Amino acid sequence: MQPPPRKGNYVKFLKNLHTEQVAKLQLKNQHECDLLEDIRQFTIKRSAIEKTYSESLLKISSQYLNKKIPNIPDIKMEGMEERWNMWSVWRTVLEENEKLARARLAAIEVFQQQIADEAKVLRDYKLAISKRALSQIVNVQKELHLSVSDVDKTKKQYFDEEHCAHDVRDKARDIEEKLKKKKGSFFQSITSLQKNSARVTSRKELLEEKSTGARNDYILSLAAANAHQNRYFTVDLQTTMTTMENYVFERVAEYLTLMGRTELLTCSATQNSFGKIRDQAQQLTREYNLQCCYLFYPVLKQHIQYDFEPCDNDPIRKITTEHESASETLTKEARNLAGRVVKENVAIREAAKKLAICVSLRDSGQRSDPNDPNGPDLDTKIEEFRDLIRRSETEKAKAEACLQSLREGGINVDEWVQEAEIMGVQELARSASSISMRTDASGQGENPSSDSFYDSDKEDAGGAQAGVAAKSKVEKELSRDKTFSDSDEDVEERVPEPIAAAPMMAATTGWDDPTEVNWGAEEEEKDEPIVPEPKEAIFKCTALYSYTAQNPDELTIVENEQLEVIGEGDGDGWLRARNYRGEEGYVPHNYLDIEQDTAVNGSSGNQLRSQISFSSVDYTVDNEDQTVDSMQSPDQVSVIMAPQKRKSDVLYCIALYDYDATAEDELTFEEGQIIKIVTKTAHGVDDGWWEGELDGKFGNFPSLVVEECDENGEPMSEGGDESPPPTAPPSFALPPAPALPPEYAHELTEDMFESQDTADDDSGYIPNGGAPSMPPPGRYKRRW
Repeated sequence: MQPPPRKGNYVKFLKNLHTEQVAKLQLKNQHECDLLEDIRQFTIKRSAIEKTYSESLLKISSQYLNKKIPNIPDIKMEGMEERWNMWSVWRTVLEENEKLARARLAAIEVFQQQIADEAKVLRDYKLAISKRALSQIVNVQKELHLSVSDVDKTKKQYFDEEHCAHDVRDKARDIEEKLKKKKGSFFQSITSLQKNSARVTSRKELLEEKSTGARNDYILSLAAANAHQNRYFTVDLQTTMTTMENYVFERVAEYLTLMGRTELLTCSATQNSFGKIRDQAQQLTREYNLQCCYLFYPVLKQHIQYDFEPCDNDPIRKITTEHESASETLTKEARNLAGRVVKENVAIREAAKKLAICVSLRDSGQRSDPNDPNGPDLDTKIEEFRDLIRRSETEKAKAEACLQSLREGGINVDEWVQEAEIMGVQELARSASSISMRTDASGQGENPSSDSFYDSDKEDAGGAQAGVAAKSKVEKELSRDKTFSDSDEDVEERVPEPIAAAPMMAATTGWDDPTEVNWGAEEEEKDEPIVPEPKEAIFKCTALYSYTAQNPDELTIVENEQLEVIGEGDGDGWLRARNYRGEEGYVPHNYLDIEQDTAVNGSSGNQLRSQISFSSVDYTVDNEDQTVDSMQSPDQVSVIMAPQKRKSDVLYCIALYDYDATAEDELTFEEGQIIKIVTKTAHGVDDGWWEGELDGKFGNFPSLVVEECDENGEPMSEGGDESPPPTAPPSFALPPAPALPPEYAHELTEDMFESQDTADDDSGYIPNGGAPSMPPPGRYKRRW
């Protein structure tokens, strides 16, 4: 507080000070009341929100609790860890949410009663008591004003009397000095000075007496005023403030503490409830839930298997070939079943390819097949292909079970299975070269890339359903030799067999049939006319993976896109390709599946164009020279006509790129190192990872970064074991083909199953639950 002025009126300054104090007291009380009102309103509004949420939560929890939940019991055994099935955990979730809702409603009642209501009462009381307290302090201030006004009066009187006494005192001092010197003036004598001195002295005494009385009165009034000021500040003012506060600070602290404590209790209950839910949910497993379901629904665990029931104590329990007719019948049945297995394998592979195309189209945002805009949507086609794969797998499993029964009965099943696989691969090559052309008398044929993202399919009938057309098209590509005619009845029931394609296949089968190659002397072919090849050989291929161009001279491709190989790259493992737009560029060789061994001639003079799958087999005989057209381009010779080398028992590969292991079971190597191949199915399936040995260390590595070679590092035929190189087109003079060399039978079997595994991996459909395929690594760069 500022000190009072040394000069001036004390009462005036004190009145201004007291007026300001009253105003501040009133403002302080108003702030306190506003805070109480804010706390009250906040509590009310928050309680309303909490109440709405809690009532809604309680309502839905009770609703789902009252709903009939399957009472699937948990398995409780002594010494076994307590576990819960998902229905029990769901019931726990509902019960805990109901408890939390009730706890929140109880907290709302606490907030309403102990905070909102009490804050309102306290605020109203403070507003009422403040008026009375302020009026009392004003009266006290008036009394203090009277005391201070007495100080002002006595002070003024004291100053007046003291001034007069001081003047007379100075005069008396002058007169006394003159008398002491006994020196008068010319006009005043010593006698007159003595008279004046006596008169001034008596007056001085009178004034000094008055001054002393005034001083005493001033000191007394000052002491009284100070005592009154102390009383006002220490007692009256503090009492007024306390009365107006009415313990507001303690009440606010209690309200806020209650709010925090209640919320912490609610949060603690929430944490306990949801912690319980979390612990139970983390123990949910499919195996335990199935055990509980089997306990509640025993019928789900019944696996029906039929046993042989002998008649009249028949001791025989397996197939027998005691009679000649039975042996012939069972042999024929084994032959038919082997053909059916091969046929279903190819049907699964082809349907998986179609499924992969539809899935890619759907993932790219399309709703219908651009090749069949009037047909069903992609989801319908995908379901149709999946259903076709399912039925083919079922038929395959049935046929394999029958073959196993025949094998147990002593029937030579493996011989027919091997023959069926060889004939299946041979027929697949014929089907790929004949059916895909659809060559007629005018030389027009089916677009070989009709299954790509860009080309349109011209084969669909206008009013036919797309699903039936797709199945018919798959079946057209799976035409079989007459050998399997007895085993085709079940498949013919699912997919109609095309009849119109048979004459054309008969007319063109010999062109691409490696068994029809002229095995005679070379001199017999010297007089045969040589068909000139174009200067630039073009080959059809399909993109196995999507690839984004990293350099200006590279080409961006899409998975399953149809391309044309127009040349070999200037680096290892790269080819120059062209898409349907005419764009050209380099693409990785391992990203392509070349579908032919004959260049597509752009001349209109060639009416028939044949295409063989890249996985077709070269049926050549040792010690026989191959006749290669002298007009073939260097690109064609380097990419397609690489000589095939005899396989050895031990396989090797050479690193095309540097590879750093990313896991403990992987192998690290540098470009050019030769690795011994241990197995091509490192994880039990053909997922693109091989296992090899390098410097005594075993490990896995991706097959995309290596190329098969011999033990000296010399490259083998293009495509390695997976894609044996095809031969040049055979002569048109077709003598009877010799028997197929036995050493190629095993290769044909591997090629067929590897191509099937590749198709399954590309489509994302894994019938037996194998590991997913590895996408091609994007970090491998072309080396110049």
